[in-house]
Amino acid sequence: MDLRKVIVEELLKHEILVEPEVVEYIIENGGVDYLPSFLSKYGNSAFVSLSSISPSRVEIVDEIKTEEQKERSPAEKGPFTRPEAYEHDWDFKILIDPGYTQSSGKVDDFRSLFLDRYKRLSKYVRRNFLMRGATDIANISGGEVRIIGLVDDLRTTSRGSLSFYLEDPTGKVKCIYQGENFLLNDEVIGVVGTYREDGNFVYVKEIVRPGVRKPQKNRRIEDPIGAVIISDVHIGSKMFLRKNWEKFIAWLKSGRDGAETVKYLIIGGDLVDGIGIYPNQEEELEIIDIYKQYEALANYLADLPDYIKVIMIPGNHDLVRNTEPQPPLPHDIQSLFNGNAEFLSNPSVFSLHGYTFLIYHGATINDLVELIPGASYENIAPIMSHILEMRHLGPSYGGKVPIAPLPRDFMAIDLVPDVFITGHVHAFTYSNYKGVHMINASCWQAQTKYQKMMNFNPVPGKATLINFHTDEVKILSF
Repeated sequence: MDLRKVIVEELLKHEILVEPEVVEYIIENGGVDYLPSFLSKYGNSAFVSLSSISPSRVEIVDEIKTEEQKERSPAEKGPFTRPEAYEHDWDFKILIDPGYTQSSGKVDDFRSLFLDRYKRLSKYVRRNFLMRGATDIANISGGEVRIIGLVDDLRTTSRGSLSFYLEDPTGKVKCIYQGENFLLNDEVIGVVGTYREDGNFVYVKEIVRPGVRKPQKNRRIEDPIGAVIISDVHIGSKMFLRKNWEKFIAWLKSGRDGAETVKYLIIGGDLVDGIGIYPNQEEELEIIDIYKQYEALANYLADLPDYIKVIMIPGNHDLVRNTEPQPPLPHDIQSLFNGNAEFLSNPSVFSLHGYTFLIYHGATINDLVELIPGASYENIAPIMSHILEMRHLGPSYGGKVPIAPLPRDFMAIDLVPDVFITGHVHAFTYSNYKGVHMINASCWQAQTKYQKMMNFNPVPGKATLINFHTDEVKILSF
């Protein structure tokens, strides 16, 4: 008998549901012989995730001080030595980048976009054991059915049930669901249920999302290097936190107190404050020429050690279209920066020394915070974990963020990242979900008039440092 099946059946006897990765964890630790020990630890749990068994270690550093602020004696400082990161080569690869894509915006382009979304995400739904034997909607008949499609015309009935249509390339069918799960229009799901021919609808018992599997277990590397992650610099704004930013730059230049491991600086969009982004913005600008805003940023980054590679994507304040995916910064802007800078699209996927990064500025968070039950700007982690489970950065079409109808849906998540980065909302969140480091990166701008009106208090001046050698995370405050 299959060992995995034996373990799952034994767990079900004890009314414990687990992620598939937990089964692999049990096998790696002794299989059936390890089960008694596992049950003694988690026997009272209804659901066990891998992150609850072996969460990543996270260290929070309240404040980073530069060498000048520490008032060390020359003897305490010691002789200058090259930082560890200096001794190692870059290993940067672009995996998915939409680039300078365009669309005519015709009806066929929208059809192509959603058809591509269905094809990409349905294969992840289909691999779930609950979806074995899934059939096209056009072929369903009375009795139990398993079908996969896009959610459409989602409503809540007077009795509190969810009513929606599920559509695939062969047809569509009405579905009724009385469970506790929530749904979004346009997401790709699988359903297990009973087809009622008398009413021409499916009574849904189970909803299956594409989901994510835990990334490879051993992603640590030999070299003691890593990356530091920030977002939303907003240079050019009167609320730009210059002192905090310059303290951060000074720390990177110092090559000490953790900076010696920094080989990469990753910036998740809104590099500058821009021009004309919102009404009367000019009243809150210190630099009113957008090119000079980018020049100011380029000057700061040019002062960094030349062994640090800077990786940047645009955001909604940058000099690119608002429609997503957003292309990299224009070439004339890129020319302001030195050769250590890499300019990617929003969103993009890249790798550093085998670590896979999914970086997205995060504008669709404004939609999802209203659509996902219990979500809030104060804690973005639940939104990010749901994005991973839906494997889509903006599943519900037609919200606040315009999406370009391209032949490929670049908002679909094809590769499960080791690190998932967002920004945009000026909050800060670190969490670990199924082994994925999830970071809603901090900003470098104080509260704006608009944020004050909305009673939102930003969390600025934080940076997340990931060490590729230990897979540990440090949260630094400046």
